[in-house]
Amino acid sequence: MVITYNHERYVDECLRAVAAQTFTDLEVIVIDDASTDGTVERIRPWLDRLPFATRLLVNERNLGICATRNRAIAATSGSFLCSVSGDDFYEPEKIASQHAVISTLDESVAMVFSNMRVVDDDGTPRGLWFTDGRPPAEGHIFERLVEGNFIPAPTAMTRRAAVLSVGGYDESLYYEDYDMWLRLADRYEFRFVPGDLVNYRWTGTSASRNPRSAARMLESRARLLMKWSDRDPRTAAIVRDRAWRNARRALRLRPGARPRDAARGRRAAPGRVPACPRRRDRRAWQRPRRPRRARRARPAQAPAPRARLNGARGRATGSAGARRDRPGGAARSCFHNPTCDGTDH
Repeated sequence: MVITYNHERYVDECLRAVAAQTFTDLEVIVIDDASTDGTVERIRPWLDRLPFATRLLVNERNLGICATRNRAIAATSGSFLCSVSGDDFYEPEKIASQHAVISTLDESVAMVFSNMRVVDDDGTPRGLWFTDGRPPAEGHIFERLVEGNFIPAPTAMTRRAAVLSVGGYDESLYYEDYDMWLRLADRYEFRFVPGDLVNYRWTGTSASRNPRSAARMLESRARLLMKWSDRDPRTAAIVRDRAWRNARRALRLRPGARPRDAARGRRAAPGRVPACPRRRDRRAWQRPRRPRRARRARPAQAPAPRARLNGARGRATGSAGARRDRPGGAARSCFHNPTCDGTDH
């Protein structure tokens, strides 16, 4: 599946890489999500050039990435799915390498994925997704995946039956991959196929770098994470904390929205820019704070004795009477006369 939207500049390179695939048993679905540039006109000549059965679908209006993927899946008939954006491009052995692995695994494995090379607008390599060539986890990875999405989506090859078994893509979300990976990882295993098999173009127009779409992505991430808040007590705290963080970031980018609204997908009313969220909502989304460290209590001290005047002459004495500081324990009260034991006053 080739998904395009305003990719006029890059779509030729993408389709050229599809035509160069060493695996030949393919069907190609090219679907355009109502591009406003000349993307569709650039695609049409390739329908006869590609050495595979190829179909072009064009949305009459912009449906978003999730609905567009669902429409593309409905048009496919193969057992495995690969999807590439119109501004990315495959290495020639991408599909063949992954198909050779996933076709030998049982149906408990829903997806295989690989490493990918990050390139700039001109296709110049800038680095690797997994810098050491290996992912942080594979197999049963749900617990690791809720901590952060590390799957490079353009490299994935999934079982079509597994994607349909979890209900396809959630069309209420702004972006698709993380939600799908969590739902698949809840039931299936993921496997890694070594190799840098995809070139991912990191451009200023990419959705992940577009400030205008950043708030919607954050809201979607908060909402999809909250689907799993009650799945497992071991991951509940991580899920809720990450959902809170994303909702708060979305709130900063969308003045007038509340964190709870961000997690539920609500949008702020036009012109509504309150000074702060309502107290009820602020309390509901307040991040747990560390309890304040109790101050160490000072040891109680006996009050210092106050001097008092004794007798008509005004001799000062201790408030407790005689001081027992002479050898032998003799009492002394008059500090001006060492020989006085206090009995002559």
